[in-house]
Amino acid sequence: MIQPIVALDLGSTKVACAIGLPHDLTPGFELLGSSVLPYPSLSDAWLSDPLMVGRTVEQALEATGVVGDFHRALVAMSHPALDSESVQTAITLADEPVVVRARDLERLKARALDHVLSLDREPLWVERLECAGNGFTHVREPVGRSATRLSATFRIVTMPTSARRALVQAVESAGLEVMRLAFSLQVVAATLATEAANHQRVLLVDLGGLNTDLGLVNDGLLQNTHTIPWGGQTFATDLAAALNVTEDEAVTMSLQGLTSRKPEVRQLLERALVQIQKAIEQILKGEPLPDVVLVTGRGALIDGLVEWLEHTTTIKASLARTPRAQGIGDLARQIALTPVLGLLDLATRTSSRLPITQPARFVDRLVTRTRLVLTEYF
Repeated sequence: MIQPIVALDLGSTKVACAIGLPHDLTPGFELLGSSVLPYPSLSDAWLSDPLMVGRTVEQALEATGVVGDFHRALVAMSHPALDSESVQTAITLADEPVVVRARDLERLKARALDHVLSLDREPLWVERLECAGNGFTHVREPVGRSATRLSATFRIVTMPTSARRALVQAVESAGLEVMRLAFSLQVVAATLATEAANHQRVLLVDLGGLNTDLGLVNDGLLQNTHTIPWGGQTFATDLAAALNVTEDEAVTMSLQGLTSRKPEVRQLLERALVQIQKAIEQILKGEPLPDVVLVTGRGALIDGLVEWLEHTTTIKASLARTPRAQGIGDLARQIALTPVLGLLDLATRTSSRLPITQPARFVDRLVTRTRLVLTEYF
């Protein structure tokens, strides 16, 4: 019997949830329900309170209106402290040319991870960009070719171990197991592939609440990424402090953005956008200009921001969300649901892109959740 799949996007200001039922014989899914719930309180260290995040996850599940006993979830996330690195590594296969196997690629991946991981960081996303061997270069999939030595270039995004631990704890406190933890920018890139199908090169800008992720997509492959610890909620918090207004008032003022009548609002935003401009220059350095800039995320709703990106990059820019989200509520809701709908799409389109781990035993999850509740109340 086919079971529904839960997808969660644990953002810095809200939880987006979607539940889909995979089709029986064909790729794809039926959307059973979705919801977007803000956290009851906002903090620069939103993962410092896993129980609060877990309670919001529970409420988001209930808000979908889908009844069921759910135990596992696909999870997308980002974090202000993400690091992105390009790593080159190589291994010797044999003294004479032999056929490259899948396990050789796993050895390359393990060696690349050894170069970037430390005791306090874990991988969030690993992408093999290209491989080279005897007689071939710039090949993405070398399995089946012959070589004595194999080299590869990887793009690896790592996150703090403490953040990953807190995120898993939050999901488990809601009675769910993390089937797969995905980098939200990679999910959004794959989700928007249909919209960007006519463009070979795309600059993707995902403006979240506390951080902005930028990525260069070339022929459907996310090749380069950069994370900036600034987002829409950061802007609102800075406004509240600078203008001595409430947080709610600051959020409303922040959405007016570059069209605001208050010069203080425009000036504060313009100063913050300098770091986004520098990050774009860094990503595009030595690269041909992309065909289009696609903008998504909470901060994309700041008035004048898309136009600023178009003026700054001299590239056509547009607000983007997955076609499946169009018609589901207002624009803000559509953008918020894009990552979770993308997770469901990837999970039901192909198993190789989104492998599912085996669930933990129910008793283990129950014990963990009970311990968390006792810690909170006693």
